Amino acid sequence: MITRAGQVEAVVVPLEEYRALKALEQREAELYWAVYEARYPSRPGGDVPEGNAYESMDALLADLGLPE
Repeated sequence: MITRAGQVEAVVVPLEEYRALKALEQREAELYWAVYEARYPSRPGGDVPEGNAYESMDALLADLGLPE
């Protein structure tokens, strides 16, 4: 443990332990999202952003008021 002015600044762990903790963290996140998606499935078109759809980049730039 590294301290500075009585406060813990860092905790040093072996590299293999760190990697194991990161892998566990990644697996936990994957499981969380799997359960979330099972409980709340997305609707058809749910991944489509809200707002305007543009036929071309020029149309987008014109709508933003930017020069083409």
